[in-house]
Amino acid sequence: MLRRLVLLVAALLILPDTPGVAQEQEGPEFTLESIHASSTFRPKTFRGGKWADQGPVITYIESADTADATHLMRYNLKTEERTQVIDGTNLYAEDVDRIVPIEGYTFSDGGEKVLIYTDSKEVWRANTKGYYYVYDLGAQTLTPISDRDRGYQMFAKFNPSATKVAFVRKRDLHVVNLATGTETALTTDGSEGKIINGTFDWVYEEEFGLRDGWRWSPDGSHIAFFKLDESETRSFPLMDNTKRYPKITRFRYPKAGEKNSEIKIGVVDLSKVDTSEAGQPQAVRYFDTKTWDPGLSKKEEASDPHEYLARIGWTPKIGGQHRVWMFRLNREQNDLDLLYGDPTTGDVTRVLHETRDTYIDITNDKLSFLDDGKHFIFLSERSGYNHAYLYRNDGTKVGPVTEGDWEVTQFHGIDEKNGTAYFTATRDTSIERHLYRAEVSMAPHEAAPPARKVTTRPGWHAINLSKDLSYYIDQYSASGTPPTWTLHETNGDRLTTLQGNKVLKQRLDSLDLPRRRFTSLPAADGTPLNAYVIKPTDFDPSEKYPVLMYVYGGPGVQTVTDRWGGSRQLWHQYLARTHDVVVVSVDNRGTGGRGKAFQDVPYQRLGQPESADQIHAAQALADSAWVDRDRIGIWGWSYGGYMTLLSMLREEGPSTFDTGLSIAPVTDWRLYDTIYTERYMSTPQRNEDGYEKGAPLAYADRLRADQSLLMVHGDDDDNVHFQNSVQMVNQLQEANKQFQFMMYPTHEHGLAGGKTRLNLFTMLTDTITEHLLPTPETSPGQPEPTTER
Repeated sequence: MLRRLVLLVAALLILPDTPGVAQEQEGPEFTLESIHASSTFRPKTFRGGKWADQGPVITYIESADTADATHLMRYNLKTEERTQVIDGTNLYAEDVDRIVPIEGYTFSDGGEKVLIYTDSKEVWRANTKGYYYVYDLGAQTLTPISDRDRGYQMFAKFNPSATKVAFVRKRDLHVVNLATGTETALTTDGSEGKIINGTFDWVYEEEFGLRDGWRWSPDGSHIAFFKLDESETRSFPLMDNTKRYPKITRFRYPKAGEKNSEIKIGVVDLSKVDTSEAGQPQAVRYFDTKTWDPGLSKKEEASDPHEYLARIGWTPKIGGQHRVWMFRLNREQNDLDLLYGDPTTGDVTRVLHETRDTYIDITNDKLSFLDDGKHFIFLSERSGYNHAYLYRNDGTKVGPVTEGDWEVTQFHGIDEKNGTAYFTATRDTSIERHLYRAEVSMAPHEAAPPARKVTTRPGWHAINLSKDLSYYIDQYSASGTPPTWTLHETNGDRLTTLQGNKVLKQRLDSLDLPRRRFTSLPAADGTPLNAYVIKPTDFDPSEKYPVLMYVYGGPGVQTVTDRWGGSRQLWHQYLARTHDVVVVSVDNRGTGGRGKAFQDVPYQRLGQPESADQIHAAQALADSAWVDRDRIGIWGWSYGGYMTLLSMLREEGPSTFDTGLSIAPVTDWRLYDTIYTERYMSTPQRNEDGYEKGAPLAYADRLRADQSLLMVHGDDDDNVHFQNSVQMVNQLQEANKQFQFMMYPTHEHGLAGGKTRLNLFTMLTDTITEHLLPTPETSPGQPEPTTER
């Protein structure tokens, strides 16, 4: 996925930072260094924690005063009572002869044991491999689940009775009997570059958000797991040139139109496991989902009707038995099946089918079973907007839970006792997010009851409901307000402020920074587009100002929102305040929050209508008396870098944009991965015209001599490969075009770490001041004579 660089994990809560991170200052300086290389304007946040089963209570990890120890704490958010669950100084691990810190933890269902995760290492985006220990709260004993010498462990979980722990190691699934310490390999065919059991390849992790690939059944009798075979996918090299002899890292990366990993779901019957054997073929059964077909040619696979398995889980008992539910998608990702698999017979039944002309998004909240054991909630865009629908477990539709010309952006759950659903939505405006609730009827019905708004303050509310749906934490921000965290009852009553960021708010208010004003600008077809404008504080409408447009523009993503924008927003305000640059952002057609038809406009034409919208919006701006039409620039990162190139080079872009700053851009969709690209573009085999017209490479010769282009990329970018920029550079050079290019060695897509961001934004600022700002002889109010482009 072209990263938004912010991942929201609904299950995680955040607790107050330790004091002393950001000290109060007298008259803070507002500089590039204070924005990008200090904590001066960094909000205090909450650190990770988890809701307890009942009440406004969370558990969290707290650093100890000595060594590297960490405590496990319990915290009542309402009463502010804190108690220590595990004293981290007691977590001495004999196998490594030291205290091990708690990095993650899971309580057993009965609460008498804790599975502790420690000494982790990163796997692409997250630290998902490490070592696990079982801590017995009564006996206060710490026991490793396995020998570290056998390798890292991943995704370990207790069975419901906490008598066993299963985990993934070296692409195989293992189970340990906690009473005897006996470890049994449930699969033995896992191997690098071939078979994966219980976890995923790069593209499934990146684009479907899948890492943990196995689940205990609710009664602990079975384990369901994903199996992938990546042997027919192609590998991609990343090269570290900072060594005397370059270090090459290879990983499997299927590009658009190429072969994906084969995939299927297996089920282990624990009653049939023979602990004296190395493998357990007699205990493993695989569902025939039609997705494991290695005999297909690349051409045949490009239109495979059964290509992906995007989610699994266990149902409540249906006919006296828990079943495995699965989401199956075709290669085009516009045909979705909800399947039930019988773990005893292997039979697969289709319970629900949904098809679209364009594509179907898969989210973690798309399917949720109710505690009554009889119903589930399914999210669908069938009405043209994303809404929740109630079904019986057999797939019979009961009726809508929500409806209207607005989007449910997150479904939190149903309080079944009170018959109330809770969800975040865009009912009032697409640039804000609010919590709503609605009554739920379990009887068949045709219309949904009206939604009632719970949150009230204008802005962005990121909601995290407690497990019992009695409380929620509201992470609130607005464009001029840094984040705050408050505790509420689900009727909206505010109980306490958990983190107010008052010092930062006062610091920002003292600077009187330019504010973000919301407006609209026309799309190429006349559709009003959400936009914001940041003008200098002392803006004079009689003068002429340079404009910098900020774009992301990718499917379903918004930049024009009434929420805190962090260091990027502050940089935009810095440009407006220090250099009299007006910063504008426009959400073109294809972005999120405004319904399926709006988002589908670029389907199979990525980059074409979006760049046309950016060009048209810039031209509309140029008609304003205060805009210097010869000094309009555009910048973006990732999909925004792609949009920057297309907006500068396609159609009337060369005569519209003077300057462009393109960071980590895609330059040809044939260079990007299968799942993301084909969701919006189909395959190159089926949409050659869309791929050709949507590639900035095809327009390199349209860069004008009086346009200034800066491209930036990290050469260790595993997401948007460095080769995208290399190929663009090559095309520009072939066309004898002059431009600037900066490469960050060993840096990934986010270009973070050390002084990298300061270096990057200093360079971006210097480019803007050199090419967008008027010369001393042509300061605002004295524009240069307009030259025809």
